[in-house]
Amino acid sequence: MEKIFFKVKFNNFREVSSSTANEVLDREEWSECEAVLCLPDSYSPDGEPTQLILSCHGAGHTVSEEAGKLGGLGYAAECIRAGYAALDISGSAAHGLTMACPEHIFALYKAYLYAIKHYNLTERVLVVGHSMGGATSINFASTFPSLVIALGVVNPCLSFHAVELGDYVCRNPWDRKFEDGYRYRKVITEYYRFPTEEFSESNTTGFEPYRTRSIVNAEGKRAVFPPCPIKIWQGADDKTVDPVLTREYYDSIRRAGCFAELHVLDGVAHKVVDTTKKELLMWFERFV
Repeated sequence: MEKIFFKVKFNNFREVSSSTANEVLDREEWSECEAVLCLPDSYSPDGEPTQLILSCHGAGHTVSEEAGKLGGLGYAAECIRAGYAALDISGSAAHGLTMACPEHIFALYKAYLYAIKHYNLTERVLVVGHSMGGATSINFASTFPSLVIALGVVNPCLSFHAVELGDYVCRNPWDRKFEDGYRYRKVITEYYRFPTEEFSESNTTGFEPYRTRSIVNAEGKRAVFPPCPIKIWQGADDKTVDPVLTREYYDSIRRAGCFAELHVLDGVAHKVVDTTKKELLMWFERFV
Protein backbone atom coordinates (compact mmCIF):
# COMPACT_ATOMS: atom_id res chain seq x y z
CA MET A 1 0.00 0.00 0.00
CA GLU A 2 1.07 3.58 -0.65
CA LYS A 3 0.68 6.50 1.77
CA ILE A 4 0.46 9.97 0.22
CA PHE A 5 0.68 13.11 2.35
CA PHE A 6 -0.59 16.41 0.98
CA LYS A 7 -1.90 19.78 2.16
CA VAL A 8 -5.05 21.67 1.26
CA LYS A 9 -6.25 25.18 1.92
CA PHE A 10 -9.69 25.90 3.34
CA ASN A 11 -11.57 29.02 4.36
CA ASN A 12 -12.30 28.78 8.08
CA PHE A 13 -14.11 32.10 8.38
CA ARG A 14 -17.54 31.52 9.91
CA GLU A 15 -19.96 34.30 10.81
CA VAL A 16 -22.14 32.89 13.60
CA SER A 17 -24.06 36.04 14.48
CA SER A 18 -27.47 36.90 13.06
CA SER A 19 -26.46 40.42 12.13
CA THR A 20 -28.39 42.11 9.32
CA ALA A 21 -25.85 44.91 8.90
CA ASN A 22 -25.33 45.99 5.31
CA GLU A 23 -21.77 44.70 5.04
CA VAL A 24 -19.89 41.72 3.66
CA LEU A 25 -19.91 39.06 6.36
CA ASP A 26 -18.57 36.07 4.40
CA ARG A 27 -14.85 36.83 4.25
CA GLU A 28 -11.68 34.93 3.49
CA GLU A 29 -9.68 33.49 6.36
CA TRP A 30 -7.48 30.83 4.82
CA SER A 31 -5.83 28.02 6.75
CA GLU A 32 -3.82 24.99 5.67
CA CYS A 33 -4.51 21.40 6.60
CA GLU A 34 -2.35 18.28 6.27
CA ALA A 35 -3.96 15.09 4.99
CA VAL A 36 -2.94 11.51 4.28
CA LEU A 37 -4.35 9.18 1.64
CA CYS A 38 -3.63 5.45 1.72
CA LEU A 39 -3.98 3.58 -1.58
CA PRO A 40 -4.30 -0.23 -1.51
CA ASP A 41 -1.97 -2.52 -3.44
CA SER A 42 -4.81 -3.12 -5.92
CA TYR A 43 -5.15 0.60 -6.78
CA SER A 44 -4.98 1.48 -10.47
CA PRO A 45 -5.02 4.97 -12.03
CA ASP A 46 -7.16 3.55 -14.82
CA GLY A 47 -10.36 1.54 -15.00
CA GLU A 48 -12.91 1.25 -12.21
CA PRO A 49 -12.37 3.81 -9.41
CA THR A 50 -11.20 2.54 -6.02
CA GLN A 51 -13.79 2.94 -3.28
CA LEU A 52 -12.78 5.75 -0.90
CA ILE A 53 -13.27 5.72 2.88
CA LEU A 54 -12.99 8.80 5.07
CA SER A 55 -11.43 7.43 8.29
CA CYS A 56 -11.73 10.10 10.99
CA HIS A 57 -9.42 10.14 14.02
CA GLY A 58 -10.40 10.81 17.61
CA ALA A 59 -8.78 13.01 20.27
CA GLY A 60 -5.11 12.26 20.85
CA HIS A 61 -4.46 11.49 17.17
CA THR A 62 -3.59 13.64 14.17
CA VAL A 63 -2.00 13.49 10.72
CA SER A 64 1.65 14.48 10.34
CA GLU A 65 4.14 13.31 7.73
CA GLU A 66 7.04 14.67 9.79
CA ALA A 67 5.95 12.75 12.91
CA GLY A 68 4.77 9.70 10.98
CA LYS A 69 1.19 10.03 12.28
CA LEU A 70 -1.59 8.55 10.17
CA GLY A 71 -4.66 9.84 12.01
CA GLY A 72 -7.52 7.36 11.83
CA LEU A 73 -6.30 5.20 8.95
CA GLY A 74 -5.80 2.27 11.32
CA TYR A 75 -9.57 1.98 11.80
CA ALA A 76 -9.87 1.03 8.11
CA ALA A 77 -6.91 -1.38 8.10
CA GLU A 78 -8.95 -4.44 7.11
CA CYS A 79 -10.73 -2.42 4.42
CA ILE A 80 -7.45 -1.16 2.94
CA ARG A 81 -6.12 -4.71 2.77
CA ALA A 82 -9.33 -5.65 0.96
CA GLY A 83 -8.79 -2.98 -1.71
CA TYR A 84 -10.32 0.21 -0.33
CA ALA A 85 -8.55 3.59 -0.17
CA ALA A 86 -8.69 5.66 3.04
CA LEU A 87 -8.25 9.36 3.82
CA ASP A 88 -7.88 11.42 7.02
CA ILE A 89 -6.83 14.98 7.89
CA SER A 90 -5.02 16.65 10.77
CA GLY A 91 -7.85 19.12 11.34
CA SER A 92 -8.17 22.88 11.43
CA ALA A 93 -5.35 23.09 14.00
CA ALA A 94 -2.12 21.13 14.18
CA HIS A 95 -2.89 19.49 17.55
CA GLY A 96 -5.87 17.70 16.01
CA LEU A 97 -8.38 18.61 18.72
CA THR A 98 -10.77 20.32 16.32
CA MET A 99 -12.64 17.19 15.25
CA ALA A 100 -16.32 17.54 14.36
CA CYS A 101 -16.45 21.36 14.33
CA PRO A 102 -17.53 23.16 11.12
CA GLU A 103 -13.96 24.11 10.10
CA HIS A 104 -12.85 20.48 10.40
CA ILE A 105 -15.77 19.28 8.27
CA PHE A 106 -14.97 21.73 5.48
CA ALA A 107 -11.23 21.00 5.68
CA LEU A 108 -12.07 17.30 5.30
CA TYR A 109 -14.28 18.17 2.32
CA LYS A 110 -11.41 20.05 0.66
CA ALA A 111 -9.09 17.07 1.22
CA TYR A 112 -11.76 14.80 -0.26
CA LEU A 113 -12.00 17.04 -3.35
CA TYR A 114 -8.21 16.95 -3.78
CA ALA A 115 -8.15 13.16 -3.47
CA ILE A 116 -10.86 12.45 -6.05
CA LYS A 117 -9.40 15.03 -8.46
CA HIS A 118 -5.86 13.61 -8.46
CA TYR A 119 -6.54 9.89 -7.97
CA ASN A 120 -8.92 7.34 -9.46
CA LEU A 121 -11.32 7.20 -6.51
CA THR A 122 -15.08 7.05 -6.08
CA GLU A 123 -16.98 10.31 -5.60
CA ARG A 124 -19.38 8.74 -3.10
CA VAL A 125 -17.65 7.64 0.08
CA LEU A 126 -17.94 5.43 3.12
CA VAL A 127 -17.13 7.08 6.44
CA VAL A 128 -15.81 5.70 9.74
CA GLY A 129 -14.72 7.43 12.92
CA HIS A 130 -13.83 6.75 16.54
CA SER A 131 -14.79 8.89 19.57
CA MET A 132 -14.69 12.56 18.47
CA GLY A 133 -13.97 11.15 15.01
CA GLY A 134 -17.34 9.45 15.31
CA ALA A 135 -18.87 12.90 15.68
CA THR A 136 -16.80 14.07 12.70
CA SER A 137 -18.15 11.16 10.64
CA ILE A 138 -21.79 11.84 11.46
CA ASN A 139 -21.38 15.60 11.02
CA PHE A 140 -19.71 15.17 7.63
CA ALA A 141 -22.53 12.89 6.46
CA SER A 142 -25.15 15.34 7.76
CA THR A 143 -23.44 18.26 5.99
CA PHE A 144 -22.86 16.39 2.69
CA PRO A 145 -25.55 13.69 2.66
CA SER A 146 -25.39 13.13 -1.10
CA LEU A 147 -21.73 12.04 -0.82
CA VAL A 148 -21.98 9.41 1.93
CA ILE A 149 -23.14 5.84 1.27
CA ALA A 150 -22.90 4.44 4.80
CA LEU A 151 -21.43 5.24 8.22
CA GLY A 152 -19.58 3.19 10.80
CA VAL A 153 -18.86 4.81 14.18
CA VAL A 154 -16.99 3.42 17.18
CA ASN A 155 -17.56 4.71 20.73
CA PRO A 156 -18.85 7.96 19.23
CA CYS A 157 -19.11 11.32 20.99
CA LEU A 158 -22.78 12.15 20.45
CA SER A 159 -23.60 15.10 22.70
CA PHE A 160 -21.69 17.84 24.51
CA HIS A 161 -24.61 18.19 26.92
CA ALA A 162 -25.53 15.92 29.77
CA VAL A 163 -28.50 13.87 28.55
CA GLU A 164 -31.12 12.93 31.12
CA LEU A 165 -32.80 9.57 30.57
CA GLY A 166 -35.28 9.16 33.39
CA ASP A 167 -33.29 9.17 36.63
CA TYR A 168 -30.02 8.50 34.82
CA VAL A 169 -27.79 11.34 33.56
CA CYS A 170 -25.37 10.43 30.77
CA ARG A 171 -21.83 11.71 31.26
CA ASN A 172 -21.22 15.21 29.90
CA PRO A 173 -18.06 15.98 27.83
CA TRP A 174 -18.56 19.70 28.55
CA ASP A 175 -17.27 19.09 32.10
CA ARG A 176 -14.69 16.39 31.44
CA LYS A 177 -10.92 16.66 30.89
CA PHE A 178 -8.41 15.24 28.46
CA GLU A 179 -5.69 13.15 30.09
CA ASP A 180 -3.20 15.99 29.53
CA GLY A 181 -5.43 18.42 31.43
CA TYR A 182 -6.61 20.35 28.34
CA ARG A 183 -10.26 20.86 29.12
CA TYR A 184 -13.01 19.78 26.75
CA ARG A 185 -14.77 23.01 27.71
CA LYS A 186 -11.86 25.10 26.45
CA VAL A 187 -11.72 23.11 23.21
CA ILE A 188 -15.46 23.28 22.59
CA THR A 189 -15.61 27.01 23.42
CA GLU A 190 -12.73 27.83 21.08
CA TYR A 191 -13.58 25.68 18.07
CA TYR A 192 -17.33 26.12 18.13
CA ARG A 193 -16.76 29.86 18.66
CA PHE A 194 -18.93 30.38 21.72
CA PRO A 195 -19.29 34.13 22.43
CA THR A 196 -18.69 33.53 26.16
CA GLU A 197 -17.60 30.59 28.31
CA GLU A 198 -21.24 29.58 28.67
CA PHE A 199 -22.56 26.80 26.43
CA SER A 200 -23.97 28.19 23.17
CA GLU A 201 -26.79 26.10 21.69
CA SER A 202 -26.85 28.03 18.41
CA ASN A 203 -23.16 27.47 17.68
CA THR A 204 -23.45 23.69 17.95
CA THR A 205 -26.64 23.36 15.90
CA GLY A 206 -26.07 20.78 13.19
CA PHE A 207 -22.81 19.56 14.76
CA GLU A 208 -24.00 17.65 17.82
CA PRO A 209 -25.08 14.23 16.48
CA TYR A 210 -27.70 13.29 19.08
CA ARG A 211 -29.64 16.50 18.32
CA THR A 212 -28.88 16.90 14.60
CA ARG A 213 -31.61 15.85 12.13
CA SER A 214 -33.91 15.06 15.05
CA ILE A 215 -37.34 15.77 16.49
CA VAL A 216 -39.04 15.16 19.81
CA ASN A 217 -41.90 12.83 18.97
CA ALA A 218 -45.46 12.68 20.29
CA GLU A 219 -44.33 10.51 23.21
CA GLY A 220 -41.77 13.15 24.21
CA LYS A 221 -38.80 11.06 23.08
CA ARG A 222 -36.08 12.08 20.65
CA ALA A 223 -36.10 10.57 17.16
CA VAL A 224 -32.99 10.97 14.97
CA PHE A 225 -33.01 10.74 11.17
CA PRO A 226 -29.44 9.85 10.06
CA PRO A 227 -28.42 10.76 6.50
CA CYS A 228 -27.58 7.15 5.61
CA PRO A 229 -27.42 3.64 7.14
CA ILE A 230 -25.25 3.58 10.26
CA LYS A 231 -23.60 0.86 12.34
CA ILE A 232 -22.35 1.63 15.83
CA TRP A 233 -19.80 -0.29 17.88
CA GLN A 234 -19.69 0.53 21.59
CA GLY A 235 -17.40 -0.81 24.29
CA ALA A 236 -19.46 -1.83 27.31
CA ASP A 237 -16.63 -0.77 29.66
CA ASP A 238 -16.08 2.64 28.03
CA LYS A 239 -15.36 5.32 30.67
CA THR A 240 -14.95 8.18 28.18
CA VAL A 241 -18.14 7.92 26.14
CA ASP A 242 -21.25 6.81 28.01
CA PRO A 243 -22.56 3.49 26.58
CA VAL A 244 -26.04 4.42 27.83
CA LEU A 245 -26.13 7.44 25.51
CA THR A 246 -24.92 5.31 22.59
CA ARG A 247 -27.82 2.91 23.21
CA GLU A 248 -30.20 5.89 23.39
CA TYR A 249 -28.83 7.22 20.08
CA TYR A 250 -29.44 3.84 18.44
CA ASP A 251 -32.93 3.69 19.93
CA SER A 252 -33.65 7.24 18.73
CA ILE A 253 -32.78 6.25 15.16
CA ARG A 254 -35.06 3.23 15.37
CA ARG A 255 -37.85 5.47 16.77
CA ALA A 256 -37.54 7.53 13.58
CA GLY A 257 -38.09 4.40 11.51
CA CYS A 258 -34.54 4.53 10.10
CA PHE A 259 -31.97 1.76 9.74
CA ALA A 260 -29.18 1.31 12.27
CA GLU A 261 -27.23 -1.52 13.88
CA LEU A 262 -25.56 -1.57 17.29
CA HIS A 263 -22.87 -4.00 18.47
CA VAL A 264 -22.04 -3.69 22.18
CA LEU A 265 -18.62 -5.21 22.88
CA ASP A 266 -18.39 -6.78 26.34
CA GLY A 267 -15.17 -6.11 28.24
CA VAL A 268 -14.03 -3.43 25.77
CA ALA A 269 -13.15 0.11 26.84
CA HIS A 270 -12.70 3.26 24.71
CA LYS A 271 -10.75 1.74 21.83
CA VAL A 272 -11.03 0.16 18.40
CA VAL A 273 -10.50 -3.61 18.51
CA ASP A 274 -9.88 -6.19 15.78
CA THR A 275 -13.49 -7.39 15.93
CA THR A 276 -14.65 -3.90 14.98
CA LYS A 277 -12.19 -3.61 12.08
CA LYS A 278 -13.31 -6.94 10.64
CA GLU A 279 -17.00 -6.16 11.04
CA LEU A 280 -16.48 -2.71 9.49
CA LEU A 281 -15.32 -4.36 6.28
CA MET A 282 -18.38 -6.64 6.24
CA TRP A 283 -20.66 -3.66 6.95
CA PHE A 284 -19.22 -1.53 4.15
CA GLU A 285 -19.30 -4.38 1.66
CA ARG A 286 -23.10 -4.44 1.94
CA PHE A 287 -23.21 -1.09 0.17
CA VAL A 288 -20.56 -1.20 -2.59
